[in-house]
Amino acid sequence: MWSKQSGDASGSIDPVPEHPHAHPVRGAWLVRVGDGPALGWVLRHRADLAEPFSYEVYACGLGADGLRVWVARRETLNAAVAWVVQHDRELLAFGRRLRPDPTQPHDAAAPGAGDGGVGTR
Repeated sequence: MWSKQSGDASGSIDPVPEHPHAHPVRGAWLVRVGDGPALGWVLRHRADLAEPFSYEVYACGLGADGLRVWVARRETLNAAVAWVVQHDRELLAFGRRLRPDPTQPHDAAAPGAGDGGVGTR
């Protein structure tokens, strides 16, 4: 969907960046705080081999074209996750207007019925 590689690409990143709210899933990071709903995705990206990596933020859900919707770019994983956490309400509201993503992990929404998190549709 957003990668030309199959499988988890995190093994090719050395060292793998970490953040307590960023959970590695198939070569990207799913951002959630504690047991709360998934807030968004972060993907490490480099436009050219000579360029430094950036961290792209995507909403949970698919746009009309069937792809994830890009919402922001930051220079580090920490900055990208911080942006997602700071914009949690906007991202949740936006994600509810998008189409469900069949490839999103089934546990991306917070545990329990009626939490209103993305992926609970």
